[in-house]
Amino acid sequence: MYEIPQQKLTYSVAEAAKLLGISDTTMYQVARIEGFPTVKIGHRIRISVKGLERWVEEQSKKGWYV
Repeated sequence: MYEIPQQKLTYSVAEAAKLLGISDTTMYQVARIEGFPTVKIGHRIRISVKGLERWVEEQSKKGWYV
C-alpha cells in the first residue's frame, strides 16, 4: 500500500506569515508580488513550501520592500 508523505507542500497565508514574522495583511501584499510562489486553489491562496524557501533566499541576497 502506498503511503502519502506527511510533509506539507503548501502553506496557508497565515502559516507563511507566522514563519516570516509578518502580519497576515502584509503576507497578502507579498503574495501579490510578481514571481512570488503562490498557487490558487478555488478561492484560497496557498504558498509553495519550496518556492517560499527559494524566494526568501533570493530576497536575502538583494533585499525587498513592500
